[in-house]
Amino acid sequence: MTRSRLLTEQRILDALGTLLLEQGYPAVGINAIARQAGCDKVLIYRYFGGFDELLLAFAETTNLWWEVDEIMTETVSECTAIALPEYLQTLLNRYVSALESRPLALEIMAWEMSEHNNLTNALARSRSERGMELVKRIRKYYHQPTIDIGGVLGVFGAAINYLVIRTRKHSRQYKTEEWWRLQQTIGKLLQAYAD
Repeated sequence: MTRSRLLTEQRILDALGTLLLEQGYPAVGINAIARQAGCDKVLIYRYFGGFDELLLAFAETTNLWWEVDEIMTETVSECTAIALPEYLQTLLNRYVSALESRPLALEIMAWEMSEHNNLTNALARSRSERGMELVKRIRKYYHQPTIDIGGVLGVFGAAINYLVIRTRKHSRQYKTEEWWRLQQTIGKLLQAYAD
């Protein structure tokens, strides 16, 4: 591929991301993407094959989600020095921060709640794979068969996803109050679950 083609493809992918972030999925279409990218829509078909293929390329090439190493930063010995409920709460707090630092990911997650298509499916699959990798690593560090780590993180992760999506455009004070209540509840439930 020529350098010019690669640059144009990236402009098209960036245009898709900009439209998703600024206007939401209803504004996304071949014509709008071509306008935003400053190119002819024929190039989208030529380079990507069509709208669905463009969405899949965006899902595969755009780094929207957190990385496991971003959420779980401790070594094995550092982890095992912390009680599992306390450590899970730390990981959930990091997950909140990781989501809040990714406004485009939040817009896509909000869109996923009402629409299922190639992009939302591919991105949900990618996010799910990272979640499973995180659970695998925690299980490797903590051998506690009485605590369903995947279940705990799944339930609290779903609550966090809902809250972060719902409050993504609210004032900071509102979010702070909501998060404080959620963090307190998570801590109490994790402690009760571990006892």
